[in-house]
Amino acid sequence: MTKRDHISNAEFVGRLGQEPDLQYAEDQTPYVRMSIATSETFTAGKGEIRDKTEWHNAVAWGDKATQIAEHFHKGDSVVLSGALRINSYEKDGLKNRVTELHVDDAQPNRDNQPSRNITRLLGEVREAPTNRALDSGVRMTTISLATRTMAEGREGPHEREDWHSVTLWGKTADAARDIKAGDTISINGTLRHRSVPGDNGHERKLSAVECQRFQVLERALDGPAGQPGKDLSSPAVDPSGGEAKRTRSRARRKNPERTI
Repeated sequence: MTKRDHISNAEFVGRLGQEPDLQYAEDQTPYVRMSIATSETFTAGKGEIRDKTEWHNAVAWGDKATQIAEHFHKGDSVVLSGALRINSYEKDGLKNRVTELHVDDAQPNRDNQPSRNITRLLGEVREAPTNRALDSGVRMTTISLATRTMAEGREGPHEREDWHSVTLWGKTADAARDIKAGDTISINGTLRHRSVPGDNGHERKLSAVECQRFQVLERALDGPAGQPGKDLSSPAVDPSGGEAKRTRSRARRKNPERTI
């Protein structure tokens, strides 16, 4: 069996929430931080039209960073794409775990494309998925997916491993119940961020990919015999009240690889 290359990337179309913040690393390599908002409109379980906006962290390095700082400004509609990296850090005594975009390509949204929040992951399930039902009755499955991809660092390219939290809802969650640790799967979904209360009164920041479709590509060596991969999808879900059908989209930020 041929080992599959892992994938960890995303594309965001949205508006910048602040002026790009150009800074320099210890080796004087320029980098820029951005905050980009993506927005979508969906119909909730009871027919209510709701808006949802996600604010994503993004960082770019080198010449790309200086170009962004020169040409991009707060409020601009832009198209950003690149690799997803997990940034774990402590603040106020709490561990935060946020996914950010390391930008490979940045373009102004000249074609006035609608807001977009697209994520694709291909990696290995590292722990047995957890399954539960919310008080509303909606089923939920959580998967920890590891991706090993090449990243640029101070000493050149190197392999990096990131563990992504993936959530599946409703029928898609039910279909994922036979996923096992060690399976290689692909995920298509949207990146979500949330804040949760901590024990000391402060809030923790967390990120997860909300899965709309997954495919089992390879089974763990000690799992069931290899079978054709599953390709399953479901409508978007409103976690508070049930499945929700997305109707349209519209436009509305920690640990870089380098030492800062």
